[in-house]
Amino acid sequence: MAKKLKELQFETPNKVGALCKVTCVLKEAGVNILHAWACGEGSKGQFGIVTSNNAKAKKALKSLKISAREKEVLAVTLSHKVGSLERLAHKLAKAGVSLTCLSATSAGNRVTVLFNTKNNNKAQRLVYA
Repeated sequence: MAKKLKELQFETPNKVGALCKVTCVLKEAGVNILHAWACGEGSKGQFGIVTSNNAKAKKALKSLKISAREKEVLAVTLSHKVGSLERLAHKLAKAGVSLTCLSATSAGNRVTVLFNTKNNNKAQRLVYA
């Protein structure tokens, strides 16, 4: 079954060193980053992070005048082989579940996929059905 997690989402100015500032305050607060994505476009940088302690992370980010919000995401571990993500995507599409975001990290023979849908409860039930 897919595990429900809370991802912190926030924006920063899209400037050199933004990632460094974010990771520095989290390190100083003793917060481990479990999964992260970021992208910059125009004047804004967008971040999504799953941490070991969201409350501590939010407090640390406030010192940078960053307000983070929590968004539910689903995490599923798949085999790191051809077609694993396609099988997940096919199940969701066949059931009419619309993805709103997705990111993935691989290590060894496993891939962890974080995603959000318009119906996470339904998606969670479908993952290993």
